[in-house]
Amino acid sequence: MEKNLLTAIDFVASLPMSQQNNIKIHDDQETFAAMKEQLIQRKKLHYRCRQVNDSMCLIAIFGLVLMIIDTEMRLNEIETTVIFIIRPFIGVSTVILVGLVFYYHSLNMRLYAINNHIADWRVTITISGISLILCEALVCAIHPFPYKHKGLSIFTLFNKSAWIQMFLTLPMFARLYLVARSVTLHSPLVNAASSRTIGYLNRVPITISFILRALLQTYPAGSWTCVMIVTLLIATWALRACEAAMWLPKNLVSSQPNESTSTFSSAVWLTIVTFTTVGYGDVTPRTYCGQGVSTITAFFGVFASAVLIAVFTNKIALNRSEQTVLDFVNRINRARAYREKTVRIIQYSFRAWFLKRNGHRYRATFNSLYRLHSALEDAREIKQEQRNAVNGTESLLTLLSDVNDEQKNNDKSLTKVKNRIVRLEEKINGLENKLDIIVNMLSKNSPST
Repeated sequence: MEKNLLTAIDFVASLPMSQQNNIKIHDDQETFAAMKEQLIQRKKLHYRCRQVNDSMCLIAIFGLVLMIIDTEMRLNEIETTVIFIIRPFIGVSTVILVGLVFYYHSLNMRLYAINNHIADWRVTITISGISLILCEALVCAIHPFPYKHKGLSIFTLFNKSAWIQMFLTLPMFARLYLVARSVTLHSPLVNAASSRTIGYLNRVPITISFILRALLQTYPAGSWTCVMIVTLLIATWALRACEAAMWLPKNLVSSQPNESTSTFSSAVWLTIVTFTTVGYGDVTPRTYCGQGVSTITAFFGVFASAVLIAVFTNKIALNRSEQTVLDFVNRINRARAYREKTVRIIQYSFRAWFLKRNGHRYRATFNSLYRLHSALEDAREIKQEQRNAVNGTESLLTLLSDVNDEQKNNDKSLTKVKNRIVRLEEKINGLENKLDIIVNMLSKNSPST
């Protein structure tokens, strides 16, 4: 084996430089062809993932619409033949949705393998990944079971329990996470090759969290308004269904005489009051289900208020130029106020000295001394504000100077590395020339075949 390897190496070394260059060019062409094939596969897989997720999103919304129609018809006791075929349709759409979940993640694993240069996509299968896939499949699999009026079956047993029926209906709104994923896959940050390349180079994964935060940063008013409107609509409908005793009976023990919350207008008012954490108390939930929905709405309202405050604070913050102008104006105002206080100190000092020397009344002397001490305190406060402003400016200048020094040191180190690379390249070129000379001499001295 070693003899064959040495023979191959000698054969390649004995080839002329033109043939060696042709071999290198051929290898480079094969490498570029493989890279091109990977890029084409990545583009196709990304497009396929986007199509599958869009289909999942449409099927999930279709199932939610059917669930709302079924609940409203049963709540209003509408007896039609349509009501008996709605839940089977929900079940069929749920089965298709769960199948698409597994298919989407198989495509996503292949895409991850191509992005990370992994030959076999099955290497990317991990316990945490399988757990996330199963959790997503479980979320998409939740749906109300169809009714069966005659005979006993597991469906009738489930439908006799109001708690189970409620937990199989309201959590279907968790399928709306597919909308967030669809927004992510249609985002220019994901579709553009330049943004993906920058993300890979900076080790920043283009995930759903990153895209949603980028949207909130770019379009804070529109994106957050859409989220709050959807949340309020879902909470209002769920609260109305709960308060109408759709699944659970009313809590008559702890209920107080108040306005009925089973109407849509009262549910909207209660949801808004709870979401904004105002809590007037004129309308309160009377069922355990309604209390649970109100609790979740209140927690989300606190989170939404915190995000709105953060976004508003970021929007009203001044940029560097505006902050510089404001600091300059404040510095001038503080200097003017300090001069005025200094003039008053001199004025009150002279007046107090004059009154005390000429023996005037004690009240006038005391008033002059009081005003003098007040002016001194104000002057000290203004002087301290000036020092704090100067210290803040000095700290910023110190930070900028440190960054500049570090950048200069990095430039010097980079220059040294470049010089070393140039010297190494020169030495390698010299060795190649010497090897070419040796090969030519050996080829001339070798006996002709």
